[in-house]
Amino acid sequence: MFDINSLRHNKEKTYLTIMQIVGGLIWLVLLFFSFGTIIFFALPIALIIWLMGLKFKAEIYGGSVKVSAKQYTDIHKLIVEHSQKLNLVNMPEVFICNGNGLINAFAVKYLSTKYVILMSDLVDLMLKRNKMDELSMIIGHELGHHAAGHTNSWKNLLSKPAYLIPFLGAAYGRACELTADRIGYEVIKNLSATQNALVSISLGSQSLANNTNIDEFLLQENEIPELMGFIHKIFSTHPRMTRRIIEISNYHKIQNFT
Repeated sequence: MFDINSLRHNKEKTYLTIMQIVGGLIWLVLLFFSFGTIIFFALPIALIIWLMGLKFKAEIYGGSVKVSAKQYTDIHKLIVEHSQKLNLVNMPEVFICNGNGLINAFAVKYLSTKYVILMSDLVDLMLKRNKMDELSMIIGHELGHHAAGHTNSWKNLLSKPAYLIPFLGAAYGRACELTADRIGYEVIKNLSATQNALVSISLGSQSLANNTNIDEFLLQENEIPELMGFIHKIFSTHPRMTRRIIEISNYHKIQNFT
């Protein structure tokens, strides 16, 4: 099992602390001045959230394929192994959904159920190249969001008002992605597969993915205009892929040096 807190990116720790302090203070002010209004709207909002959770479950169970011990057993085995490593007592439910060309995956929690959604195009990109290790990293990354508490309803509720602060929520989101990348790397302990999994998502090409020169790709970071690169970053909830691979490569060096 992993100590998840030891894998957290320092920026996540910093931004999470700021988010919780700011969010907590805003909640206190709101409760002090608008306690009656909050109580009045609490039940309808809770009802809407409950209905949204049921709607999501209906859609995902009715329109996607659930990975299980009897469905896509190789992928299910990875999920079980990674969940045990990450001490996920309640293993998330994993579904493969028609990506319609979208190469992505995401983790989400509705009510008390944790989900991981893998787009079919992403799965095909990995498996048609016989790169189960790359898919394993992506699964570890998404399970890592749950293990790190990024989908925790109460923690997110506490932090929610802090999203009123410009760019703070996006910065926290980027840091969470870097943490999840570390977790994805740790569950497979393979830097090359981790790098290739990430760059393959950006590339999106089955025929070219095996021939991507990672070092050449990372040199593209040097060509990004400083000002517009900064502006693009502060509005983004995910770090640009060049930065993500640089970050995980540096993390790998530190881990192996120590």
